[in-house]
Amino acid sequence: MRQRLTLILLGTASLLLYLGMTALSRQFNWGQGYADRPILSYLALYFALFGLYAGAVAWVVRNPRDRPSFWVILLLGLLFRAVILPSQQIQEDDVYRYLWDGKVFANGINPYEYAPKQATDFKPLKIREPEKFLQTYGDRNVRDLERLNELKWENDTALRFFERINHPAVPTIYPPLAQFVFRAVALVRPDSVTAMRLAFLVFDLAAVTFIVLTLKTLGKDPGLCLVYFWSPLIVKETFNSTHLDILGIACLCGSVYFLVRKSFLPALLLLALSVLGKLYPLVLLPLYLKEMPTEKSRTAYPILGAAVFLGTVAALYAPFLDIGRKAFEGLRAYTVHWENNDSLFALLVYFFGDVLGLKSLEGFPLSTNLATFLSKAAVAAVLLGTLIYLLSSGRAGKERPDPFPTRTLKNLFVMMALAFLLSPVQNPWYLGWSVPFLCFFPHRSWILLTGLTGLYYLDFYFDYQEIRPYSLWIPWFEYAPFYLLLALENRARLKELFARKGRPSATGEGPANS
Repeated sequence: MRQRLTLILLGTASLLLYLGMTALSRQFNWGQGYADRPILSYLALYFALFGLYAGAVAWVVRNPRDRPSFWVILLLGLLFRAVILPSQQIQEDDVYRYLWDGKVFANGINPYEYAPKQATDFKPLKIREPEKFLQTYGDRNVRDLERLNELKWENDTALRFFERINHPAVPTIYPPLAQFVFRAVALVRPDSVTAMRLAFLVFDLAAVTFIVLTLKTLGKDPGLCLVYFWSPLIVKETFNSTHLDILGIACLCGSVYFLVRKSFLPALLLLALSVLGKLYPLVLLPLYLKEMPTEKSRTAYPILGAAVFLGTVAALYAPFLDIGRKAFEGLRAYTVHWENNDSLFALLVYFFGDVLGLKSLEGFPLSTNLATFLSKAAVAAVLLGTLIYLLSSGRAGKERPDPFPTRTLKNLFVMMALAFLLSPVQNPWYLGWSVPFLCFFPHRSWILLTGLTGLYYLDFYFDYQEIRPYSLWIPWFEYAPFYLLLALENRARLKELFARKGRPSATGEGPANS
């Protein structure tokens, strides 16, 4: 009981800080008082929460499993979410696009077809040049745009939220699973941030349920779910910032559970749904197919698994493909132009751009910046090379005893972690995809990174205070401690690897295979 009291005190202190964050969020009014926003106070709260969270993680790792403590973890995690649910967004506005997409889809209009700005821009052309307007849009498009304009002016809340949509000239980038969830929320209660958060809560609870089930299947302490359920990164970015990543994260957690149970078809179905929530986990598909049985009686099993995955993706994309490639216009704009808060990718751009002197290539089809394109090509090569290495590292039951669950989970974690670290867009909520894996592998470096990513919000402070040059230093403070600790954690492993490579083989004919 004395040990459990430590956990209760850490959780209670965290709950009070979440209450403070909710109160502080009232000073973040959209479009108002930028220079006066208490961003530094928010960061103090976030880092204090992370300190308590790190203490709780250390507690749960060191203490043996305890059923009452497990229920304490779940209860306090739910309370964290309950007190932050009514908060205002702190420096984030993606939810307004979600609400708009949901209303558009709920009204029978393809959300990928029109950028929000078109709901307003078509009016002047219609008034001044009606013939050109009809030639440009056509009858069906006219009806759609008229309906979109009506949705914009439906009520004061609808108009206010519409004006807050970011990048209004770009069609939506969010995949089909997200669109179906947005639509469901719009049908229940349109223009409601709280309704969207409650929908996300359903997926969040599904995620922690699958994490607990996976921990039990692996014979680990279910209390390790604390690493996910108490994570300030998850709580803030899901229930304050209201980012949709939880949809795909929950499906990925379910997919991992079924993969560990060797139920491959449900695992691939949920992996497909995860990709349809956000495209991130697509890199995991080959690792799933590798684990499927290929003995004589089941030769076609991987083919069936690939068919389940591709069939699910095709089925959910089908309702949107009547507009052809235009359905991917927003995604294309994102992959070509977006770069934010990156670490390794920024170094690659610097290397190709400044060191090698590759600035631009006029008329280049994929990017106006050759250094950026080469950086993306390098990232793709590293991811592909890592994937090939993991795929060729030996199947279970052939070259070594079956280490299936642990080895597979590590491989999945490596790919998701590497995809984040190499991405040109390293927003904090993107790191949330790796957090469930920390329940199985609670590496200190990665847990530290979930705290350090809070520095992302410091960029807004420097911008509002008109001291932008300081922003250049944020990624160094955000990522350098992480990379240093990561290197220290893996120092012994690297020494062992190099020692094995230099050691004579059993036949005395050169380095041993390792």
